[in-house]
Amino acid sequence: MLEHSRVWVVPVAALLLFAPVAAGFQEHAETSVQDVADLVSQTHYETYHLAVENMGLGLYGGADFNMGYRNRDGWDGPGSLGNQEARVYIRDKFAAMGLSVSVQGRYLNVVGELTGTTTPGNIYVVGGHYDHLEGDRPGGDDNASGTAGVLEAARVLSRYRFESTIRFIAFNAEEDGLFGSKDYVDNQVIPGGENIVGMINMDMILRPGSDVDPDTLIDAELEAQSKHPPSVAWAQAYRQAAIDYVPSLIVSEEIVDIESTTDNDSFLNKGYPAFLVIENSAPDFWDANAHYHTFEDASNRLANDPDNPSGVTYDYAFATDVVRAAVALIAQEAILVPEPGQGSH
Repeated sequence: MLEHSRVWVVPVAALLLFAPVAAGFQEHAETSVQDVADLVSQTHYETYHLAVENMGLGLYGGADFNMGYRNRDGWDGPGSLGNQEARVYIRDKFAAMGLSVSVQGRYLNVVGELTGTTTPGNIYVVGGHYDHLEGDRPGGDDNASGTAGVLEAARVLSRYRFESTIRFIAFNAEEDGLFGSKDYVDNQVIPGGENIVGMINMDMILRPGSDVDPDTLIDAELEAQSKHPPSVAWAQAYRQAAIDYVPSLIVSEEIVDIESTTDNDSFLNKGYPAFLVIENSAPDFWDANAHYHTFEDASNRLANDPDNPSGVTYDYAFATDVVRAAVALIAQEAILVPEPGQGSH
């Protein structure tokens, strides 16, 4: 996640000025959406997270990808060995789920698509970046956490069919200036005249506690921009989905208005509804998460690692709930087709 450049808050009351995102979309019984959301698994999420965090050691791809340390730096070109290993892993997982898989553009975004049955031109995007900064930095929260969320959402939603298209995208080169997501919008979405109905970005969803306030409320924060009301309404739809389907997840009642943060802005700045869901980061983010962008942003210790104070504060149940709410929203809005897809993943 890039550093914040400007922050202010949109009161909940202001959201009443915006029209609902998808009035009439709740055609199926609530239990159908609930059943899909309930398939989100903390065990699967943790497995994906640890695998992505350890990229660069060759644990998935073999000796050819072993850098001797964990790294997912993904600047221009093929990226570090860890970045390449992560790309192979994500691509393979999407393919095993039965998704149509591609590696897009100069910055090598990994895309898995579940094509809609009746309105395939309406596209929902679930995204998060898989790169991290150069050096020995595992990036467990930033952003193995969001990448694992994309993979777990894909695992669950790919078991079903939906009227609209769902794309799961692991973006690259976010840390270098949102280059991967900007390239995707500029060279895929806009030239293709695609209709992105809503984009959900998961970035840093695993460490909601605070290093400076042990009594801080553990909740999810939503970030959009008031200059684009559909994005604010789309964010509010996520909060309502959490209320309806994931009551264990507390979502902030305020939508934080922020610019130049992460991959949702690449969509929002071109007019597509998009928001970020993130661990509670306001108002003391830079102090609350002291291990962000450091070697200590890791959940596990390997044989040659020192103590990792960050990992002991990771909250896998919280992150799983964040994903569960995203899955519920997409299942509701993309319109679940009653018959589930073939097989299980």
